Parts: sequence; C-alpha cells; structure tokens
Amino acid sequence: MSTHFLEVRQQQRVDVLGELNANTTDIWLALHGYGQLVEYFQRHFRESVSSSRAFVFPQGAHKFYLQGTEGRVGASWMTKEDRLTDIDNQRFYLDEVCNWASNQAPKARFHMLGFSQGVATGMRFLGYSKVTFHSLLAWAGSWPPDLDEKSQLATRALHMSAWFGTKDPFVDEAKKQERIKHYKENYSIVPDVGTYEGKHTFDSNILASEIARLEQLTLKR
Repeated sequence: MSTHFLEVRQQQRVDVLGELNANTTDIWLALHGYGQLVEYFQRHFRESVSSSRAFVFPQGAHKFYLQGTEGRVGASWMTKEDRLTDIDNQRFYLDEVCNWASNQAPKARFHMLGFSQGVATGMRFLGYSKVTFHSLLAWAGSWPPDLDEKSQLATRALHMSAWFGTKDPFVDEAKKQERIKHYKENYSIVPDVGTYEGKHTFDSNILASEIARLEQLTLKR
C-alpha cells in the first residue's frame, strides 16, 4: 500500500463579527477550541465589537458528532492522525483567511486570539503568516512544546498575554508552570500571565478588558 496527499479545492467556513472595511483598525483572528463551532464560539465576543474592531472566526476543518452518530456537532483543528499534514493545511487555510480579511480592511492591524486547542493552532501559524500580528491572547490553552524557529521569532516580536482558569481540568498549575519555564528557557518568550476564577471557559469581563488593553499596548509600539 502507498499513501499520497493530494491538494484539492475546498470551501471552509469563516464567520465575521463587525465590519471589515476602510474604517476597521483592528482585526482579531479568533480560533475556537476542540469540539466547538464558530456559530456558538462567536457569542463570547459580541460585546467587544465596535465600529473599528472586527472579529474573524475560521472554523476547523474536522467536524464530528460530539456524542455517538447524531445530535450536536463540533469541530477541531487536528488530531494525532497525519498531524504534520494537518498543521500545514491549517497554515494554508489561515493565511488565505488573513489575506481575504486584509483585502477587505486594508488599514487594519491583526491580532491573534486562541482558546484551548486554538492556542496551539494559532501559535504554530504565526511564523508563516503573510500578515503581521501585533498581539496574541492565549486563553486556556496548552502552548505547543515544539514551536519551530519561525513561530518563535514571530511570537517574540509581538505582545503575548496568557490566561488560565483556577479550576481548569485541562491545564492545571503544574502544567502551566512547566510551559512557562519551557518557553522562557528555550524560546526566550515571557508573556504576561494571568488567572481567572473558573474552569475551561472565558471570563467575559477579563476577555473584553484584555482585548482593549492589547490594542492600546501595541498601538504605542
């Protein structure tokens, strides 16, 4: 048996909150977590939309039933199966999304926001994007332990803020501290790190505040 990977044309879903036009100053590329759909993920950001700020939500190409063979559907960015190929596909897909958004809003600055699995997906993409990202908000995610040199350089060049829940079953305190140490010692990446009371979800007040804060910080750079 032989295995081949073919490039094929596909249509992928992208939702947008806000307006992409000449007046848009900030675009947030927001990447959902495992088992989520952008239809529901985008609800966390409705209060942060403004006349100059828009959110772009690509949806992971993998879709599946969350339980059994019917009912609710979720999406994911990748699994361990054909992992490296999926990472390459993600980069191509996200780059197309960014190019499209940039053409719609040519004066806008780009920011990355990832939740859970979307954090690793976004960080692996940073070094391969044709647009420049000014900040990264990594929420409740486990940062990739194998970040390559291109994405290391891109991450060091922006302002990174990371938030973790006090009761998150997927990223406990030990795992958080191990990742912070690994990034500092091996990649020279030292982000702002904060905690919120709660599990594997958003704190809406902190989320809105961080989005505004990162825009202001990067505006001064």
